Amino acid sequence: MRWLLRPSRLLVIILSLFVAYALIGFFLLPYVIKAFLFPAVSERLHRPVLVKEVELNPFALSLRVTGFEIQEADQSALLGFDEFFINFEASSLIRQAYVFDTIRLTFPYVSAKVSREGRLNLVDLIPVVEQPNEPTPPPDKQQAQIPAVEIGDFEIDQGAVEFRDESKPKPFSLDIVPIHIALKNFHTRPGGENTYAFAAELGKGEALAWEGTFSVEPIRSSGKLSLSGVKVRTLWQYLRDRFQFDLTDGVVGIQGNYTVDMQTTPPTFQISEAQMQVANLAVAEAGGLDPVIVVPTLKVEDVAVDVSRRDLTIGRILVGDARWKTWRNPDGSINYQTMFAPVEETDTIRPVEAKPSTTPGEKPWSILLKQIAIENHAIDFEDQMLQTPAHVEIGSLTIRTHDVRIPLKGPLPLNVDMHVNGAGRIQIDGTVEVNPFRADVQLGMKDIAIRPFQPYFEKAVRLDVQFGVVNVDGALHLAVEHPQAPLLSFDGNAGVAALSVTNRGQDDELASLKNLFLNHVQLTVDPTTVSIEEIALQQPTVHVVVESDGSLNLSKLASAEPASAPTDQKPEPSSKSKSATVPVTIRTVKLLKAAATFSDQSIQPFVRTGISDLTGTIKGLSSKQVARAEVNLIGRMDRVASLKVIGTINPLSEEAFTDLAITFENIDLTTGGPYSGKYVGYGLSKGKLFLDLKYKISQKQLEAENSVVVDRLTFGEKTNSPDATSLPVPLAIALLQDRKGRIEIDLPIRGDLSDPDFKYGKAVLSTLLNLLTKLVTSPFTLMSKLIPGGGDGEELQFIEFQPGSAAMATEEMKKIDVLAKALEERPGLRLDITGTADPTRDREALKDNKLNEQLRAMRQQERGKAAVKDDPLSIEDEQRLVTELYEQRRKQFEAPTPLQPAGTPAKPLTVQDMKQQLAASLPVEETELRDLARHRAEWVRDQLIEVGKLAEERVFLQEIDSAASGNEKVRSRLMITAGS
Repeated sequence: MRWLLRPSRLLVIILSLFVAYALIGFFLLPYVIKAFLFPAVSERLHRPVLVKEVELNPFALSLRVTGFEIQEADQSALLGFDEFFINFEASSLIRQAYVFDTIRLTFPYVSAKVSREGRLNLVDLIPVVEQPNEPTPPPDKQQAQIPAVEIGDFEIDQGAVEFRDESKPKPFSLDIVPIHIALKNFHTRPGGENTYAFAAELGKGEALAWEGTFSVEPIRSSGKLSLSGVKVRTLWQYLRDRFQFDLTDGVVGIQGNYTVDMQTTPPTFQISEAQMQVANLAVAEAGGLDPVIVVPTLKVEDVAVDVSRRDLTIGRILVGDARWKTWRNPDGSINYQTMFAPVEETDTIRPVEAKPSTTPGEKPWSILLKQIAIENHAIDFEDQMLQTPAHVEIGSLTIRTHDVRIPLKGPLPLNVDMHVNGAGRIQIDGTVEVNPFRADVQLGMKDIAIRPFQPYFEKAVRLDVQFGVVNVDGALHLAVEHPQAPLLSFDGNAGVAALSVTNRGQDDELASLKNLFLNHVQLTVDPTTVSIEEIALQQPTVHVVVESDGSLNLSKLASAEPASAPTDQKPEPSSKSKSATVPVTIRTVKLLKAAATFSDQSIQPFVRTGISDLTGTIKGLSSKQVARAEVNLIGRMDRVASLKVIGTINPLSEEAFTDLAITFENIDLTTGGPYSGKYVGYGLSKGKLFLDLKYKISQKQLEAENSVVVDRLTFGEKTNSPDATSLPVPLAIALLQDRKGRIEIDLPIRGDLSDPDFKYGKAVLSTLLNLLTKLVTSPFTLMSKLIPGGGDGEELQFIEFQPGSAAMATEEMKKIDVLAKALEERPGLRLDITGTADPTRDREALKDNKLNEQLRAMRQQERGKAAVKDDPLSIEDEQRLVTELYEQRRKQFEAPTPLQPAGTPAKPLTVQDMKQQLAASLPVEETELRDLARHRAEWVRDQLIEVGKLAEERVFLQEIDSAASGNEKVRSRLMITAGS
């Protein structure tokens, strides 16, 4: 071996080895790697594997590979890099570690693609490992040691990841460039930390950065992660097919510090000072262009997470200046329901079962949200389910709460402030519990316009609210579980202001209200009770109009009723035969200048009237059966006539009670002149009306006393209206109007309000018509009642005379006296007298009168001047004179009658027979009967004028008439008529 030690030989050997080492390192190994290793990899992967250069420096212990690329079968690039450089240090042999001075990868790139079938191309690069049939030996209990590695400088520069998913309905592409990763002084020895830095761009202005320190043994790391400028659409394109909405805009930024320590038990993972910001987030319906949700500001700040302690704290969540556009579809669904509903899966993959968030005995997560704020939101809502879509705008919506702990326990503070449709405002301040739900808040609603909510009650009433606002201020309590308390309670005030309502489709105002105040309202639900300290109405007004077609505007308020159920369908039996009465108490109702106007446009000229300045109080309204509320109201009708309403009522009880006295004084009747012209047949020149109405309702039994007084009623010209009554109205008025020009009528009404056929207005009209009919058909009945002891009214219309006489008996003079006094009480009446003569009885009586005159004339001749012509005849004189006169005229009476043959001896005649034959032979002309009838009428007239003191112009003689036979006395007929 000595020759080996010779310097020359040793030098040759060393040089040879050096050359061989250099040749192997510089040439052989690069050739082997390039010629054999990469083709073997290509064969194993079944893909082309290309490499440009392989450089090995055996002295610097460095390796450089350039132009490496793995291609797809179609020769497109799959992954590769421009340069890979690694510099291994020889000191690794003495430092008992793998020491690298530099590891650098330049321009690495990956082209990851998901095929239409859902397979990732990178999966094909993973070799298939065959599982051995032998059972796997149990693992060694001793933990394998991590080999010591030291890297002075590790860098990935200008990396790029190209991702494309063709399994989506719309292929998704994402390029992450450039990627830069830098590690300094990395090692895996226990103790000590390595610094690192990572940066990448997901797109223009989209950056991901990660920097900090970590150690491998033990595994420990801390650092800062930030993601800035990331466009939501960049990531959303990959997820959009799973949802039915699009994120059309938005920029995300995330940053925070973290700490990981796997040496502790349990391992430590903490996040601190983290925050997330989303700017200008825009959400649209799938395929839509205009966003329905725009969130300019979304911030989650001061986030701290401690996984080992299962603790999460968020300092502040702020959602600011968002704009929401939402609507309810005609089918009742909200547009967001469809948008945010997940897309139904078409494959057969079973859904992953949700696992409990905690295992038995494990501490649950504690979450604290220090501040949550929704600020300055705007909601544009349209309800398309209604016949007329409703549109509501919420502006400046702000919701705040704080110190929210999850799991939720106890009440949460809540503050809500918003504007409604511009001028309106709603404020809520209080606490809310979630499970079970409970709310105790102070509610304030100011100037909430009613008109935008009008479509919601269109089905119930045909009203158009032109103006009007609602105000509410009070404490509201709501509790879903309420064993010892009501479901809902409210204690506060409410009101409506500046209300104006029209009938739908018309411009004329139907009702209005300046202010309605409900002061100190106490309301509960389940059980339901209502208590109101005071209801104050300022200037409420209702306008009642009879349209030109005769319909009433108020009758058009109710919408059409829904179709009734088939008649053969039996109603379901109710669990309760009668619902319980809701306890209601209203201590005071105040009216200030209430008004009601009435206009009738169905008549020409129009009739306009109304009640105004109705002011007063109703005290003590209650649903208690024994309660009685005191009513005291005063007002005016047509701004002149006074109105008073005084009494007690109880309309809220189950059995309503009413005892009211309503008084109208000094109502000008000329306002209703058009009615008089149309239905009475005469216009109205003047007149005043006074009403004293008393209504008593108890147990649904009505007792009404209607006292009507009309003063100085004067009719105008006759109108010849086809709608006028057939009753002789002037006569009826004259019968009712006393000498002071007043008409007093009492109309008592009785009825059962539970009877569906009973209608109060109809009952009043029917009673009045019956009264007038009786008056005009039996006016003398009224005449007899005007005078005490006036006798039988029916007999007053006849004056009886003895046949052949024009003088009245003493008892008939009493009738004259009654008629005179009654007509004095009714100055509007006149009396028509019809002279009457009976063609039979009066003719016979006149013949008897003529015979008596002849007999008295014969006696006058016998006695001369000493005889008095009008002295009655004695019986002896009468018999003697009759016999004498008959003898003088015997021949005219001896002519045989058809029943008595000639030559038959005559029957002896009595004096009475003679008298009858003498009277029958005397002629009585028709003029004599007419004169008798006229004298009778004149006699009655003279008695009424001279004895009864009636004015001559109130007594009229009518054409004479023939009396009906059958009465012992002749009756002259009287007739009462109205004065002209």
